[in-house]
Amino acid sequence: MKLYLAFMTLLSTLFLGGCSDFWCWPFECDSSSSGVETSSTGAVASSTTASEFDLSRVTWLHTDVSGWAETTSLSVEIGAGVICLNFDKSASWPSASIDHTSGTRKINVNANPLVFVNHGGQWYGGTWEWFTPGNGCKPMTSVAGDHIKVAPLVDWVPATGEEIYFMAAGLSRSASITNVQERSQPVKVIWP
Repeated sequence: MKLYLAFMTLLSTLFLGGCSDFWCWPFECDSSSSGVETSSTGAVASSTTASEFDLSRVTWLHTDVSGWAETTSLSVEIGAGVICLNFDKSASWPSASIDHTSGTRKINVNANPLVFVNHGGQWYGGTWEWFTPGNGCKPMTSVAGDHIKVAPLVDWVPATGEEIYFMAAGLSRSASITNVQERSQPVKVIWP
């Protein structure tokens, strides 16, 4: 009964407070729009524009993609241990063949996800994985320094409530493996 009352109080607060989306709480919202994207898992990722996140202030740990053309729009979904970077070029960017981490076979990849982290008052940006054509989902545990593999983020692990940004880009982890110089906009996420 106590849980039911708490839930009803929460719902009343949301609707009386002007939130049009259930998942906008505890984020700021007004009666027009919350500006929040929700996934089918209920996780929240808020979109931001490039003007809100200044890529020129980033220390790049891999290829600097800030000058690449923004040709795709990104949305981020997090839930059930998975993070998905959804962008419409995931199946159309050309691929390149790389060695699988097992060393037993080759795989085709066509994009890299990037993460932007504020570490010691400085924003750092780096790739943390490879995407295969048509796939933009990875385990949440791969968003970490042991996948970025470059100092000073080698030991970084996202903390609950941490503000980080994500981007999808053409192959940008290694200067010797490239395809297109295209990217998405950065998207702000409050880590669950």
